[in-house]
Amino acid sequence: MKKFLSVCASLALVSLVLIPRATVYSQRRDNARQLYADDRIVVKLKAESMAAVDSMAEELVRSPGARAEALSTRHTGPQLIHFNQSLSVEEAVSRASADPRVEYAEPDYFVYATDTIPDDPKFVQGQMWGLSQASCQFCDPSQQSPNIDATKAWDITTGSDDVIAVVLDTGVDLQHEDLAANAWVNPSPGALPGFSNDINGWNFRDNNNHTFVSSSEDFHGTHVAGSIGAVGHNGIGVAGVAWHVKLMSLKFLGGSQGKGSTSDAVMAINYAIDMRNLGFNIRVINASWGGGGNSQALQDAIAAANAAGILFVCAAGNESSNVDDTPSYPSAFAGSLSGTISVAAVDQNGNLASFSNYGHGSVSLAAPGVQIESTYPGNGYTTLSGTSMSTPYVSGIAVLLWSLDPSLTPEQVKRRIVDTSQPLNSLASIVARSGRASAYAALINTNAPPQSPVIARYPQFTKHSVTIDGFGFLDGSSVIEVNGAPLTGIIYDSSFALANGTLTRLVAEIGKKPLKRIFPSGVLVSVDVMNPTTGQRSPQFTAGRF
Repeated sequence: MKKFLSVCASLALVSLVLIPRATVYSQRRDNARQLYADDRIVVKLKAESMAAVDSMAEELVRSPGARAEALSTRHTGPQLIHFNQSLSVEEAVSRASADPRVEYAEPDYFVYATDTIPDDPKFVQGQMWGLSQASCQFCDPSQQSPNIDATKAWDITTGSDDVIAVVLDTGVDLQHEDLAANAWVNPSPGALPGFSNDINGWNFRDNNNHTFVSSSEDFHGTHVAGSIGAVGHNGIGVAGVAWHVKLMSLKFLGGSQGKGSTSDAVMAINYAIDMRNLGFNIRVINASWGGGGNSQALQDAIAAANAAGILFVCAAGNESSNVDDTPSYPSAFAGSLSGTISVAAVDQNGNLASFSNYGHGSVSLAAPGVQIESTYPGNGYTTLSGTSMSTPYVSGIAVLLWSLDPSLTPEQVKRRIVDTSQPLNSLASIVARSGRASAYAALINTNAPPQSPVIARYPQFTKHSVTIDGFGFLDGSSVIEVNGAPLTGIIYDSSFALANGTLTRLVAEIGKKPLKRIFPSGVLVSVDVMNPTTGQRSPQFTAGRF
């Protein structure tokens, strides 16, 4: 399928324009993981230069024998420029970026299947707490687990065979007993030029139609596929969020590390777009991976998928980091792309998983991601943990929504899923709407109701301010009280508003001297939030500066 063009040179030129000369790329290994390919870069030419792409590869990177490879059959997007390894990636990007015909040039970053943490086998059987309270054998029966309310959602719909969900991951064992009935089968293989006999999708890692290679290489995608759409109510194995769906496997990750290049991811996303344009009802791409750099080519491909009517759902990542401060891609793109969702993970107690990334501006919501049971190659089942496992739950909810209302756009589906997320104290102000996904609430389009004020975590102090996170705070009205006395200088930030209009964050800018007087160092005080318009007051929270 791969068409080699002499675009490499022109693509390299584009990146010089967008990437200042001060930009430095370092091919260091992070935990023994290679950051990007050594023998190629991604380049996009400006529109007026695209026609000459075949003759520009050597010229752009100034390397004899350089050649270009299109990342889409449309030949309008970025190109992959291959060159001899005597030329460094850093120098190739620099040379290409300096050419005025180049829009951008960047390394071909590697991404990895989001780390999964196998659990003790005793947890494997019957542990589907993420779907329903009734399925949690190890949950406290007196407390509601933060599941996605699937059983109530299934009273409304269990999915549709007309909706295609893409598993953009390692391969998928679509012959599995709990997946075979939901495998997408191409009624017209080869309809897209260059993809001969694409029966169940395509293997972009090896450039062939073998979407399943081995159990050791493809267990990750198989597990993800089961959470989205394992056949339900069939008397065997597990149930996916969507009992009825068609699962397309687009494999680009593989090997012992579950590694794949962003260029292969871009080609796979472009394949999905092209297939949708041919009439195949692809509505969601599940991307349970991350770790690459800030790739403009990848962001452009995801944006194009959104514009084509495809929701992109990705893992927040497993570095225990704030994505707003330390971006992880593609998760960080969700803050700016209205048809892209980034998913954090929570455990059965409602806590943010210890490994999960978060970020109010970048991460959309959370879903169950600890001790999640799903399908494993060879008709097996296993339990894994990670944001890789929380992501397909949200993709499955998207399938249910499109089964119920096919007219919805990706932007509307994202808004529906995020706005109807259910508040959790552990998520206050650290994901977009401070909540976990609910399939039932999304289907009936009901936001969480306003609640009485509650402080969710220990106050945060600067030299001149105190920040309180929680729920039930009223915009323009709520005040922070310390030992019964209200603080002045309250800031109400609407970016921390839930869909019901209440806020999750209050900041009191009281100044350095008043802060020291009100919160003496080493002294505990009583803090609460008061809503004067309703008379509601939060339970008191004991806190101090130490």
